[in-house]
Amino acid sequence: MKKIILSLSCFISLNAISQSYKIVQNEVTAKYRIYITKNKSEANILGYQVNSYVEVLKPGLIYFAPMYFNKATLVYKVNSVDEADLVIFWVSKKEDAKWIK
Repeated sequence: MKKIILSLSCFISLNAISQSYKIVQNEVTAKYRIYITKNKSEANILGYQVNSYVEVLKPGLIYFAPMYFNKATLVYKVNSVDEADLVIFWVSKKEDAKWIK
């Protein structure tokens, strides 16, 4: 599978509507493949997980929605950074959340 390149328009649309993700079990149904890394230098998102979609107020704030939630982007978790479209490194403070690449 080819990696996608996030253009400016894609970046804007992702930040505007796609900080709410729904993890699916079937890769074919997912819009993006994500990888959660422990290595900050691999990440393109410094993520901070919030508890509600209404808390997603800036890039990097991420809400993992339940299956019944309709306003979320479908993502599939992969096992390596090389397979991922989006690589997330979790930060401990909300203020540190942002897109970095």
